[in-house]
Parts: sequence; C-alpha cells; structure tokens
Amino acid sequence: MSQYNEFFDHLSQRLSGQGFSITRNIASEKYRFELVAARSAFELSKFGKMTRFIIASTLNPVDTKKVKDYSSKATKYALDNRQSLLPRGFGGSLLAVPVIVSDDLTEDMKKWLNETLAEKHYAAFEFPVLISPKERRIYYCKKTPAWGAAYYSGFRKFVEQELGFH
Repeated sequence: MSQYNEFFDHLSQRLSGQGFSITRNIASEKYRFELVAARSAFELSKFGKMTRFIIASTLNPVDTKKVKDYSSKATKYALDNRQSLLPRGFGGSLLAVPVIVSDDLTEDMKKWLNETLAEKHYAAFEFPVLISPKERRIYYCKKTPAWGAAYYSGFRKFVEQELGFH
C-alpha cells in the first residue's frame, strides 16, 4: 500500500468528476501505475480528437534517469492504450502526462525538470510532472519547444488545472 493512498483517492475523484475514466493499480512491465486517467475529446485547437492520459505512480528515490525511464514507459502505455479509430497525425493526437508522486524531491531534481523538454513523438506529446503532496506543489517543464510551441501553454494550463493544489 502506498503512503499516498489518500492523495490518489482524492485525485481519482477529482479527475473522474472532470470526465476522465479512471483505472487503478495497473502492473506494467517495470512500474505499477497507481492511477491511470484517460479522456478523449474533439478539440478544434488540436485539429481533431486528442486523448489525454494522466499516469501517476509513487517512486522513491527520484533521479533524472528514473524520471526519463518512467516517463518513457508511461507514454508507451498511453500510446498502446489510446483506443482511437483516428490515426495519430490524421485527426488523432495524444497527450501523456507521466506523474511521479514523491516527497523526496531534491532542489536539483525540481530545477532539472523545470528546464528539460521531454522526448518528442509523432502527433503525441510527453509532459512529465513531479508532485510533492507534502509541499502541495507540482513541477513540470517551463520551457517551450519550437516544435509544438502552440500547444505547450495549453498543456501547462491543463496540468495546473487537473493536478494543481487549489
């Protein structure tokens, strides 16, 4: 059992209320996804149907290698489970938000994530997030890439709205 069960229960209820389908405790190849939230909708600004996944797990300790690996595996899970008839790039797109929940985040780790762009994918976006329930803070990349720049302010707003502490 995770020490963050109450946090995941609250997040599950909040996301469910926002129209996400919720699945709990999925065993993947390397990680246990404690919360998987998915929602698909037609978005005019995305020129088609975007599927948004929030995939959250507890990890301790947290380092850059682990964040990159977890983010990659969570995004692969989202891509493999997108369940859209529209192919990516032809009316379909994906936003994967891999979330690591931990109160063991160093200042260097927070700074690294604020300044590091995630891997690029065709018609899919990977946007990793760190959450510290004790601090009641979320951390994510504040930089904007040239490729996909039009979407990043919306992704940051989405993350703040759905995962932020308000």
